[in-house]
Amino acid sequence: MGWKASTIIINKPNQVDNEDLLKELGFKSLRRIEDEPFEVAINPGNKKVYLGFYRDNLLICTPDLPMQFFEDSETQVEKFLKHKFPNSEICSIILHSTVNLWGYSVIKNGQKIRARAGSADDGTFVEFGEPLDEEKELLGKSKLDDKGNRIYLLDDFPEEPFDEDQVGENFVFAICKRYFGEELDSADALLFETIFIGYKYGKVGTTETNDTKKSQQKIDNSKPWWKFW
Repeated sequence: MGWKASTIIINKPNQVDNEDLLKELGFKSLRRIEDEPFEVAINPGNKKVYLGFYRDNLLICTPDLPMQFFEDSETQVEKFLKHKFPNSEICSIILHSTVNLWGYSVIKNGQKIRARAGSADDGTFVEFGEPLDEEKELLGKSKLDDKGNRIYLLDDFPEEPFDEDQVGENFVFAICKRYFGEELDSADALLFETIFIGYKYGKVGTTETNDTKKSQQKIDNSKPWWKFW
């Protein structure tokens, strides 16, 4: 099963107006489009953005902004959201199983406490902070091989070592439990059936670096996340 996701999660946010928030984030020429369930919104199409609430979390699903949480320096998107939601935990998740792209970034009390991301081509290209509780079970099934690479021996395949990019999505699933109460791949159907408000936009006015654009090319023009390949 293939997973694709591009979502920012804001835990226990202060009340905001959807369109005002999107405009402050730099979205231009907004217009309402058909609302969609989360199972569609989690991997939004080009120039589409969806907002919805689930279990005290505001979710912003959009193709570009989540990638900006994985750059070497703090981006304007991160700075803005930290200022807008000073008392909220902010998490960005990305997934694209076709290229084994995965990532999660967590900001708490205004500070980034954890960020990890990788892909089949690049390996693990972001590694920051100490492991969160949600990661520890899976990390406990890993070891370093003779080349210094981390490999994973999973319960279902004890004789078959997995590279980190092959289990990256499992880490993302686990991090989602922090907000949804269950791992993403086993979450209640209520999450995926929750309706999100949809908008089409002309462009995003926030600053994008070349690294962001290159990374985003890997997840553009993709099939819905729930399709098989």
